[in-house]
Amino acid sequence: MMILGEFGISLSIILIGIGIYGLLNSRNIIRILLSSEIILNASILFIFSISDLIGLTYQPVIFSVFAIGMALIEVVVAFASIILYYRNNGSLEVK
Repeated sequence: MMILGEFGISLSIILIGIGIYGLLNSRNIIRILLSSEIILNASILFIFSISDLIGLTYQPVIFSVFAIGMALIEVVVAFASIILYYRNNGSLEVK
């Protein structure tokens, strides 16, 4: 399982980089939301990969279920905010 953990760490670091690039270079609210979700999911993958390397079993699973629940709440609030922003400005571009 050591190879899986190392691959997961490498993949999560690449995904975090892609998410940060998307946050910094995007002007569209939908793209900003997707970039933040990529970063959140990459951090969950990173925690699972580290736990695989160390040999932990249940602690990362509990944290990940909590993080996925928080991500769901984040998406609901973000889409509500996007709808209000679109109604007020008529566009999804950030100024």
